[in-house]
Amino acid sequence: MRDIVLVCFILAFFVAAFKRPYFLVLGYIWVDFLQPQKLTYWFLNGAPLALVMAAGAFIYYLMFDQKQRLRLSTVQVLIIIFAFYATVSTFTWAVLFDHAYEKWDWVWKGFLFAVFLPFVLSTRRRVEAALFTMTLSLAAITISGGIKTLLGSGGYGNVSFLVVSNTGLFEGSTLATVSLAFIPVTLWLYRNNSIMKKSMLTLLATAGIIFSMTLVTVGAEARTGLIAGAVLALLLWLGAKRKLLLGAAMVAAVIASIPLLPQSFKDRMSTVKTYDEDVSASTRLAVWAWTIDYVKEHPLGGGFGVYRINSFNVEVKKREGEEGNQDVSTTYIKKNARAFHNSFFEVLGEMGYPGIILYLSILVLGIRTAWSLRGVTTGDPSHDGWYRDLGKMLSISMITYFVGAMFVGIAFQPFYYYLLAVAISAGHLAQRERVANNLETRISVRPPRRARPVPAE
Repeated sequence: MRDIVLVCFILAFFVAAFKRPYFLVLGYIWVDFLQPQKLTYWFLNGAPLALVMAAGAFIYYLMFDQKQRLRLSTVQVLIIIFAFYATVSTFTWAVLFDHAYEKWDWVWKGFLFAVFLPFVLSTRRRVEAALFTMTLSLAAITISGGIKTLLGSGGYGNVSFLVVSNTGLFEGSTLATVSLAFIPVTLWLYRNNSIMKKSMLTLLATAGIIFSMTLVTVGAEARTGLIAGAVLALLLWLGAKRKLLLGAAMVAAVIASIPLLPQSFKDRMSTVKTYDEDVSASTRLAVWAWTIDYVKEHPLGGGFGVYRINSFNVEVKKREGEEGNQDVSTTYIKKNARAFHNSFFEVLGEMGYPGIILYLSILVLGIRTAWSLRGVTTGDPSHDGWYRDLGKMLSISMITYFVGAMFVGIAFQPFYYYLLAVAISAGHLAQRERVANNLETRISVRPPRRARPVPAE
């Protein structure tokens, strides 16, 4: 039954593409997020769906959609250089070529598609459609995981999201990070999209999706979600107009949810304070120390999958007795081939110093690109709010994503780069509207200041 439903979705993308060819781009995003090949047992298993849709979208653009020739932005150029550097690294000095090639095979495709995406998202309706596709594809996973969490089948490494897998969005920490990062996007779609009108139904759907994105973070029991969620709540509060009301609602929601949280979740979150007693946390710190030492001797990194050669002893402390009068014992555990569990150390270890410089540049310029939308003035006040709110929500999403990325290796996953592509697309759209309205093409990075009231004479 699942296979038939997925095949119908794929056929729908292709049929819609006959009238609106950019639906192939939406289909590619859907495939990249949901990975339907992993969800089926026969027809789609192993089928090159993403390749077919990407090729179709590229051909369509070259033949029919070059009305507006766009120049590559600085961020797009950096992504291309990053992809080229990763290619050279893979085929020149990768320590484990087979593993490096396996990862490179999907990394370069995601990078280049993210560079190509702004050329196709040439209208506000297309930007909205792309964000809808990302959000609803993600929601299909979070709703499934949320239901299983409510039924009591959650747990770190135990809850399954549509399929039993540990890659992409089907890995708990990755899903927690991406889900929290897409909550601002979901809010923006409800407030600003022109595809679905506001109604009680869309309000309930939005609330349900956001609830599932929050709930799946609890179900995954990933400490990543606790920290990224706290940062997300703070950023949403800082950006809210009614801070007192929102703050009170957040505090009330946290207090009300604490008794409902499973004990396993509370136990795992408590290890944040006693990280030196937790083998998992101590292992991560040891991996990061190993990475720094490795790059000192190999400045260009060891290529994708280099973590598989690491080997070290993990120091774990155990405290016994009452607080204030505890005996502390130390044991050492041998660990091998442990993953980075941090996007920044992932890039540092695999791509070396040049790679981490490129990666950080992309992150910083990405936030700047999104932030610049908050200062948009197109000459049409009815459109300005669309851009400014998008810039604010994308900035919050990106920062939340970066915080989560400090605890999970998702530096090369496509999700952030697609959000960045949306920000670039919106910037191009705003520039064109300004030109059409005879305004300067430059968009200020700073949001416009509120006008001060004129004092009465």
